[in-house]
Amino acid sequence: MKSILFLLMVICILIFSGLIYSNTTVNALQVDRYWSVLEGDQLIPPTITYAHGFIGLKFREDFKQLVYNVNVNNIDNITGIYVYSRGDNSKNASMILNLLEEAKEVKVKEKFKGASVMLAKKHEVEGTAAIGGITSDDLQGELKGKSLEDFHKLMLNGGIFVIVVTKQFPRGEIGGGEFVPIDRFFPDISDFNWN
Repeated sequence: MKSILFLLMVICILIFSGLIYSNTTVNALQVDRYWSVLEGDQLIPPTITYAHGFIGLKFREDFKQLVYNVNVNNIDNITGIYVYSRGDNSKNASMILNLLEEAKEVKVKEKFKGASVMLAKKHEVEGTAAIGGITSDDLQGELKGKSLEDFHKLMLNGGIFVIVVTKQFPRGEIGGGEFVPIDRFFPDISDFNWN
């Protein structure tokens, strides 16, 4: 039951985030949307924690901008939310983005002002931990000087991993890197044999 409620919450937040950002003057452009679950058992070595969450990414069709939304539950003292490249092994991985530092100013501040308040709490951050926008100028590590299209390709090939770091787990409490297109979250009518 708890898993179903969490899944419904993820769907509602992703839909809501899409509605808010579609009110800009560039809403005529098509976007690509993806999400990934964040859990302790996806880290190496896995962490034993009750924390979990998800990250949603939305790319503009021309890959000039990317918006993100990180939501978490049952987690304390977040110190960083990082996107790493996977590299050939853990030694070759490089930090591509720090989602707590790279955010652009959000026009609809009143919708997300709770995020900064929750991060200041000492116990059990629940809800939106980070929301923001990125351009290619924000990319670091192996993608420094490259485009968001390069980031998109790396993500589609399973080449990025998100880690939420806390004071208790300085190497990461939860993480994830299996990004699923949101438009394929529900099956299409054509996916079924109706005969």
